[in-house]
Amino acid sequence: MRIWAAKRTVNKIIGDVVLSFDIRTKVEVDDWNPVIGALAEALNLARPVLLKKHIRDLEQFSHTAFLSSDFMEPIDFDKLTVEIFPDQDEKRN
Repeated sequence: MRIWAAKRTVNKIIGDVVLSFDIRTKVEVDDWNPVIGALAEALNLARPVLLKKHIRDLEQFSHTAFLSSDFMEPIDFDKLTVEIFPDQDEKRN
């Protein structure tokens, strides 16, 4: 599964990364913390606080957004968006 994370300010992307994970579908994810942590590390960010809302959004809609209130440290952007790109096998189901 590939996941795209993008830092946004006034709806403009100011930094992004796409990472691949050894997970076939989002249903297989038991803990989203390592995934979000890897994305934050790749963007050189502190890890945001992962709430039930974020997990629900990822599982139901394949995307979520972290606002400045979701970070323990100050950030220099408006939000961090995370979007799941399903593998080809998942798209067919």
